[in-house]
Amino acid sequence: MDAFVVKILETDAHSLQSADALLESELTLDVAQQLSAELDGRLRRCKAELRQSLVDNHSTYTAASNEAERAQESIAQLLHGVDELQAMFGDEETGIHARVIDAMEAEAQARRQVEENSAVLDGLRVLASVNSHLRGMDALVCDGRHLEAAVAVRAVERTVVSAHALDGSRIRSVLDDRIHLAAMNVKENVLRALWRLVSFDVAESRATITVAPLDIKQGQSSCSDLASLHAALSTLDAGKELERAFSDRFVRSFVAPLLSVPGIAHSGRHNTASGEEFALLLRRETDAATPAATICRLLEEALEFVNEKLVCSDSSSPAKSMLWADGCASGIATIVLDRCLLSCIPTTRKALAEFRDQVDVLVAFEDKLFSGLTTRDSAAEEEGRPIKAKADQIEDLFARRRCDQAISRVRKLAESSSFSVAAMDGHETWSVDLVQSLASASSSTDCQVAPALIEAASAELAERELVFPKCSVSAAIRGLVSTAYGLVNEGAQSLEDAAASHVAAMFAGAARCVFDVYRALFLTLHRAQLTKVPALGWQFFNDCMYAAHHAGILGALAARALSIPQNASLPAASIDGWTNTAQLYVAVGRSHVATIVRQETDELRRLSTGSGSKGGGIAFVSASSDAGKAQLGKVASQVRLSLTQLARAIRPPAVTPHVFYRTLGAYMDAVFGATVDAITSIGDIGVDDSQALSDHCRAVHSLVALFQLDASVLESYTAVLPLQSPQPEAASDQSHPPDDLLDSDADDYSGSDALVPPSASPEPARRSSPAAIKLANEYCTVANKLAQLADILVISRADIVARRRAGLLYDFSVDELVALVYSLFAATVDREHDIMVLESL
Repeated sequence: MDAFVVKILETDAHSLQSADALLESELTLDVAQQLSAELDGRLRRCKAELRQSLVDNHSTYTAASNEAERAQESIAQLLHGVDELQAMFGDEETGIHARVIDAMEAEAQARRQVEENSAVLDGLRVLASVNSHLRGMDALVCDGRHLEAAVAVRAVERTVVSAHALDGSRIRSVLDDRIHLAAMNVKENVLRALWRLVSFDVAESRATITVAPLDIKQGQSSCSDLASLHAALSTLDAGKELERAFSDRFVRSFVAPLLSVPGIAHSGRHNTASGEEFALLLRRETDAATPAATICRLLEEALEFVNEKLVCSDSSSPAKSMLWADGCASGIATIVLDRCLLSCIPTTRKALAEFRDQVDVLVAFEDKLFSGLTTRDSAAEEEGRPIKAKADQIEDLFARRRCDQAISRVRKLAESSSFSVAAMDGHETWSVDLVQSLASASSSTDCQVAPALIEAASAELAERELVFPKCSVSAAIRGLVSTAYGLVNEGAQSLEDAAASHVAAMFAGAARCVFDVYRALFLTLHRAQLTKVPALGWQFFNDCMYAAHHAGILGALAARALSIPQNASLPAASIDGWTNTAQLYVAVGRSHVATIVRQETDELRRLSTGSGSKGGGIAFVSASSDAGKAQLGKVASQVRLSLTQLARAIRPPAVTPHVFYRTLGAYMDAVFGATVDAITSIGDIGVDDSQALSDHCRAVHSLVALFQLDASVLESYTAVLPLQSPQPEAASDQSHPPDDLLDSDADDYSGSDALVPPSASPEPARRSSPAAIKLANEYCTVANKLAQLADILVISRADIVARRRAGLLYDFSVDELVALVYSLFAATVDREHDIMVLESL
């Protein structure tokens, strides 16, 4: 047991088994006391160790804490030193740092200044060298040493370009301007020297080319001959400018003025004080223009003279390679083209055949011109040859010339105010002979009608017969139609050339255009005259019908002869286009005569009622009084005079009978209607007044005799016009020929408003022929009504009722008859009864 306790005490090791063994063992008091004392001693030792450990730890902590305080004090002192250092150095703007930065910038600026000064010094050295070159260049330019001056300019330019120190500087800009100005001076001096060598002059009677002797200065570095001039500009890359300048002056100062003169003749070469000259004689006042062949030969001689005299003395190359620009030949050819081809296009086929020989001469001249003055390849030459291009279009040019000539002729016809009449011996029957005469009349020279046109006319005649009735047409419209036929004939002739099929359509289009030009111009220029003078207006109407007649024929004829379909590429040549032209003429003619008829009918109504004349108000109201009879006589005379004059203006053959009848019917309707209205508007008509008014109605109604035309006049129209009017009576049956009435202007009416005395009133109306009355009833809607009114004014009420019951007064309505009964008869029971009867019928 003691050993066990000692072991425990010494080893401090125990376990569950030892504890169990200790509890199971039996301890003595001594052992327990010994164990307790041992344990107490150990406890005290542990406490002492703990206290010592605590003391040691506290000392360590105190030392670490003191060390931390000292470190904190050192850090504070360090921070304080940093603050003092920062305060000593200051911020970036005012401190040492800023002063250091300023010092560095000053050093960089000084370095740049040194570099700039070095560049300026280098530039000044270059500038000094350039100035020396410039002084030499200026001296060369002033001395006229063109080639050396040009070389100097180029050398100075190279020196300036190689001086990179001057790049971007103002000195460089000034030097560039100075070099450019020097180059311009060299160019101008070269051109002046060139014009001293050669000069062109076209005066009133002579055209000259003068070449001065070449001044070659041997043994010197410069010369003034042609080669030096060309070399000088070539050095400046301006050799082409010399060529263009010389070529332009030759073309503008010599060729163009020369070819504007009608007569040109060769004079030869002459030696003068200023040099050798080539001279041509000019004839400005001459009717015979110089032929194209002569002009081409003279121009060739002029070019040969220039090429011979302006030859470089020290060069084997031909002078043409130095003098002539590529466009010179084209410019000369264009002027020759205008003078010798475009302005000389003939207007007839015969002259065109001869003109083609002249065109061949011009093409040959152009070939020589281009071969002698150009260095371009053949393809480029072909593209720039104006004469050859127009020579291939000679048929088109002829067509345009003919069309322009035709339009100009038609314009003159439309502008003419002569209004001359082209007499028609009879009805115009369209035939091959008529086509030939119209086509030939359009040309001042002999004109052959194309076989294609004759065949087309024959084919057209086989299908239908075309007749234009005899009437009065103007010479201008005949000229228009013949011009159009001439153009269609030209189109048919152009079809002989297979390559000119489009020309046929051009001629056909122009033929239609002349119709449109004439219509627009004539009506615009002469509208006032056509309206003021009815005879001219009716002639214009006939012209429109005549133009429409031939426009329709020409449309079909052109389609046959020129093979132009209805949907042709040229709208003016199509059949529809011709149809529209014909319709426009018909519409214009009808519109114009409608205006004339409206104007004249208004005037006739005014005359028929006496409106506007002194005393006209009493003409119908107090018809039985002396003043009323005089006024009625004056009204009848005025109406008779005006109506007969209007009838004379349109009497066939001035217009066709149909037009005459319709127009005269409109005029008479105006007179008859106004007379009927004036009488039926009277509220109370006395017995004496009714007789006077009845006589006035019969006098006015007698004007229907104007409808009667001579049998010889109507006979010629019967064969061509389906006249529905009655046939004219034999001359023996005409008790009063219409010529007597048409000459009624011999009544010596002065036109004043003075009242006509009773003795001057017209005689009782003569009885018109039955044929005239029938025509009047057919074309006048009021003629029968006026005749019925003349009877109503003098018959009784019973007769009025009886005639109404018999259907004779059919032109009057019931209300009109009732109003007349109220006006003519007094109020009685019988009148009321008769009125009731009339209203019941």
